[in-house]
Amino acid sequence: MLALSSRTVLVLLWLAVVSSTALTQCLPDAVDPEYQLNLIQAPASPIKNSAGSLEPLYNFARLFLLAVQPYGFPLDTASRVSQNKATSSEVMRYEAGYLVCFILAVLYIVAIPVVGIVLVWRHFHYKKTAVESQPSPSSLPWYQRNVIVITCLSVVVILLLCGVILTFKANNKMHQNMQPNLSSLRTDIGNIEKALNSVPQKVDSIVDKFSVFQEELMVELQETGDLIGQTILSSLNPTINVAIDSLRTTVQDATGAHRHLLEVKELTENMQAIYTLLNTELTGMRTRLGKLNSKLNTSTLMTDANYDLIPSVEPEVQQLSFVSIFDGMEKQVETLISSIPSICANQSTPQIEGLLEYLNNVHSMFGNFSKQLPSLRSLSSAVSNVRAALDKARADIEYYDYVRWSVSVAFCTLILIISLLMLAGLVIGASLVISPTLYPFYLQDQLRLTTVYLLYVASGMIFVFSWLFIIMVFINLLFGGNADALACRSCTSGEIFEFLDKQALFSSLDAEESEDLDIVATTAQSLIMTTDNSATNLFTDPTDHQTKQAIKTFEIYQGCQMGRSMFYSMHMNEIFDMNKFLNESMYLSGLDYSMLALNFDLSSIQLFPDNAITAVQQFRDFSNLDEINYNNFLRLLASPIMKTDLDAFATQLEAAALTANGTIGENLMSEATKARQLANIVRLQDSYRRNMSYNIEALAIIRNNYQTNADNTILSATEVETSLQLQVPDAVQNVSDCVMERATELLRQYFVFVRYAIIDEALDCSWLPVSLSNMYTATCDNLIGPWNAFWLSLGWCCAFLVPGVIFSILAARLWKPPTSPVNRERFNMPDDIFEKGTNTTCMTLDSLKGKRMDGDTKKSNFNIYMTLDDVIGSDKGKKEKGGFRA
Repeated sequence: MLALSSRTVLVLLWLAVVSSTALTQCLPDAVDPEYQLNLIQAPASPIKNSAGSLEPLYNFARLFLLAVQPYGFPLDTASRVSQNKATSSEVMRYEAGYLVCFILAVLYIVAIPVVGIVLVWRHFHYKKTAVESQPSPSSLPWYQRNVIVITCLSVVVILLLCGVILTFKANNKMHQNMQPNLSSLRTDIGNIEKALNSVPQKVDSIVDKFSVFQEELMVELQETGDLIGQTILSSLNPTINVAIDSLRTTVQDATGAHRHLLEVKELTENMQAIYTLLNTELTGMRTRLGKLNSKLNTSTLMTDANYDLIPSVEPEVQQLSFVSIFDGMEKQVETLISSIPSICANQSTPQIEGLLEYLNNVHSMFGNFSKQLPSLRSLSSAVSNVRAALDKARADIEYYDYVRWSVSVAFCTLILIISLLMLAGLVIGASLVISPTLYPFYLQDQLRLTTVYLLYVASGMIFVFSWLFIIMVFINLLFGGNADALACRSCTSGEIFEFLDKQALFSSLDAEESEDLDIVATTAQSLIMTTDNSATNLFTDPTDHQTKQAIKTFEIYQGCQMGRSMFYSMHMNEIFDMNKFLNESMYLSGLDYSMLALNFDLSSIQLFPDNAITAVQQFRDFSNLDEINYNNFLRLLASPIMKTDLDAFATQLEAAALTANGTIGENLMSEATKARQLANIVRLQDSYRRNMSYNIEALAIIRNNYQTNADNTILSATEVETSLQLQVPDAVQNVSDCVMERATELLRQYFVFVRYAIIDEALDCSWLPVSLSNMYTATCDNLIGPWNAFWLSLGWCCAFLVPGVIFSILAARLWKPPTSPVNRERFNMPDDIFEKGTNTTCMTLDSLKGKRMDGDTKKSNFNIYMTLDDVIGSDKGKKEKGGFRA
């Protein structure tokens, strides 16, 4: 019995985590779409209960088992049995109900064969003494005895047939359910194992999502140098604008002065050449007109302004020959200023690479810390062992089920044969009793004898095979009943969870022990770069075994049923501090320190090149723009070019030519044409004069401020160059604050995802109730249910075999053909009874008897018929003789 109970406990462990309640799902919280992983395991499809019309029979079997074994789950006994410490008395005490059933089975096994032997002995003894002793008739009339026997035997046969049908159906139901439900059971156990084993992989995939945060922050860090340069330019923007404006003004002064001086030089040359030309032409015209004795006044036919007096600006032009240096200077300065962010970026590259390496170390550190999450190794190992045990025993289970099914079919067939023999005997015997005229009188004794033989054979088969039937019933009752009590009933009541709580399923529900834990802590401390050791206390010793609370399996299941995460239902939150694990400042304090330590050297940046500064100083000191006498220039240029209007003078010449004769007129007309040509030259000279006046005035304006502008240019350049280095710390501080704020926000978003993904996805157990419900249905409803229904139906048949034997024997005695001590002659049919031409004379029973007594039994040429009156009269005569003998 102890070995038997150990096997029962093995079955119990196989079915340890089953339940029949429904599934509820938890609704996920919203997280950043970049971090979506969808780690929630989809629940399995529910399997159906295959009971169908046998459900009432299953329920009746459960009620019977509850009466046989009304105790609850034997928690202490089962624990000791699992440890091989239980005694036989403990097991016997729990199996007391089955001991009673065993005693009843033994009594059944002993009593039925003994009764059979006794009846066989009495049967043969009765045949030997039947002549000397006749049994006394029952006090009941014959028809009442027949009615009672027929009724009782009919009820027994009907009940037996019903039991056989149910036995066949339950046996086939269990055999048909065995393979698919074992497969379903293995699938559900595999789903649980897969879900538990996938938790570390899910956590690793969640930790790997750190790379998303890392990549985004890397982009921010790689732009840090450029951002610092932009910040510096933004803070120095007014000063830089002043410097650029000053440079632009100085460049404009220098290039403008040089351009105007070149134009003055060129205009001077042109004007002096025209001035010489005009003087020559005008002198010749006066001479020619004087020879023509013209009355015209030629005394005013001369130039007024003397442009030979214009001073030369060649020295000033030579002094400004360096202005070519200023070509593109403004664009060059702007390019230099705009390159400051790239300069800062280049200088920050080695430092940023260090920060990127720091992030890689933080990623590794975060992964190491995540390894300290509570482990489910024990539970996963237990489920794996159950699955392995099922795989190992499956072939044996299917083989034993096939053997059980085959033997059960054979036993059911025997009971069916017994029932059919009883039914055949009942039908024949009842028909003889109810309708005696249904058969010819000479066949009635033979039919009665056949009925007796059928009932005796049925009874004999019961005596021979009943002990096998009851042994089959008890064996199936013992195993099926204990499976139902220890597995199914304990799961329904929840007592199984108390047993599981005593099995070290959660021995490893703590942080994983790392051989390099001290190294991890040291690395974390060096990365964090802080003097506050409280940030790393969680990971140096992440578990507090003194405050570790007991974990209740029922609480876990109930939490899963309500949609709670295993993180809370298994009290992982009391072992592992998620808030400290997801503390942003702990991971970013080192980054903040490194960001503030960024250093940029902009002292080498020179806003203006040395040659530009030299050119500005040279322009300021040696351009000699202030030495030019601009007033003399302007006064000279203000004088008219001619003393007379050549166009008006040409008109006078044309008028004089019209009044003059011949050659004089032609000469005057020619001079008029030359006067108009000279007038055009005068107009050209006038345009030169105005242009020169404009350039002189522009130079005069430049002369007023060019030295001040040059001083401002040099001063603003120096101020910008000085301020560049002074603005670096403030720019680094501002950018560091911005980067840290962005990094904190990115890490916070990632940690929101980590908290949700670990608690609500990786440790989600919404799939568990469905899997356990499937396991309960497959095991208790679809296997143990028909198993118990089978032995109950078989026991039903065994129970009604007893009254079947009793009423079969009574019916056989009641319907047995009557026997007499007088040797009766067999009735012989006449040989020529069927010959043609025979007489059809009817004989009465008395005449037939007389013939037989005289020995004339072969009288030819007549047929024998008996009327109903003859039969009735014969029956009455038999009764009277019987009464007389009595």
